[in-house]
Amino acid sequence: MSRYCKIVVLPEDWCHAHLARGFFQGRNVDGRAYDLKQRWHGRNGNAAAVVRWLCEEARLQSKTTSGRYGILAIVDEDGKGLEHLRNTIDEALTNVGLRATNPTDGRCLVLPMRNVETWMVWVARWKAAGGSTAPGATAEYQPVNEAHDYKRWRCQTGQPLPKESLAKPYLVGKALAALNPAAPPAGTPPALRAALQPLGDFLHWCRL
Repeated sequence: MSRYCKIVVLPEDWCHAHLARGFFQGRNVDGRAYDLKQRWHGRNGNAAAVVRWLCEEARLQSKTTSGRYGILAIVDEDGKGLEHLRNTIDEALTNVGLRATNPTDGRCLVLPMRNVETWMVWVARWKAAGGSTAPGATAEYQPVNEAHDYKRWRCQTGQPLPKESLAKPYLVGKALAALNPAAPPAGTPPALRAALQPLGDFLHWCRL
């Protein structure tokens, strides 16, 4: 995949930014093809700010005078519910007359559940167990619980979780790039599995 339109990346924080970079590099996307400037402030991001940036970029994207470019937004689910959060973001776009997110139309939304740290824990466990990509094999590790908050190390009930190793966000992105959307390995978190095909569709749309 040698020629791309420009891609604007809207990460919630530095973890999401490194995840996006790992994914693009894992798919051999030229670094000149995507814009990954820091827009967030501080250690943690702001989901509301990402939605605001997404609306701004989608408005520019829809202008006939704008060059062709894609938008990738990454926002943590944070216990809101995937469908509720996706609908909220799409409503923010449609309420101002813009098209909803659609990876086959140049606007891709990735929603780690509960947060990106869930995926960081999963990749660490998966890699420690050998990183098998066989879809039919039994997972040789403890799958993650998407209702747990691995960012704050709290379980669904609010009780503390034992801390464990986290894979670097960049390596999570590389894993996303390597996994087969049609046959992800056993134990893949549902939200991560659900992101694989849209990411592939988005890159296909971005090819010139």
